[in-house]
Amino acid sequence: MPPPPRPTPYSRHNKALLKVVKEVASDSLSETAKEIHALSTESQCDTVKCAVSCDGTWQKRGFSSLNGCVSAITMETGKVIDVEPLSKLCWDCKRHENNRETPEYTMWEADHKPYCKANYSGSAPAMEPEGALRIFKRSIDKHSIQYNEYFGDGDSKSYNVVKDVYKEHNVEVVKKECVGHVQKRLGTALRKLKKEKKLGGAGKLTDSMIDKLQNYYGIAI
Repeated sequence: MPPPPRPTPYSRHNKALLKVVKEVASDSLSETAKEIHALSTESQCDTVKCAVSCDGTWQKRGFSSLNGCVSAITMETGKVIDVEPLSKLCWDCKRHENNRETPEYTMWEADHKPYCKANYSGSAPAMEPEGALRIFKRSIDKHSIQYNEYFGDGDSKSYNVVKDVYKEHNVEVVKKECVGHVQKRLGTALRKLKKEKKLGGAGKLTDSMIDKLQNYYGIAI
């Protein structure tokens, strides 16, 4: 790599790349939706149903992240059908925060609002439910699809906010458990038991034995 570029050309290249990435992402999501419609057995119906797995990710751990992203992946194809980036921070707003009481700020805010990067104001843990809700709410208008089955981890709060999204269409979102997360919770419980009851050591509840039990438990399910 050459020496770090100056801020102005870096920003120009970054914006050019972002524009292309957005176009490719939009086309990819649309193609996934078309595949779901093609696979559907619901004849003569403009709106079809499919199952999705939703999960969130954050810029950093510790429930203090200012940025996060929620994605929905179709269970039929394993492809991403929608994403919702969430941010509590806008650098332009931050630069103007000391001028909030001035008339100039009011005028600037009106022009800036459509382009503001801050699209979320809650806590970091609540980003995932909010992102999932936005994705579910626009599914019919965006893709003519209803996500009637929700696959998520057992402690996910997202299901509670999306289960009645299609209530006016008489469609209930059904919760499905992710086997991987069930296995993970079993392993966590066994490791806690091993530590509290001192069950480690040769011929006892070793880490390799816990891994095997996790695997067999998932296969049994």
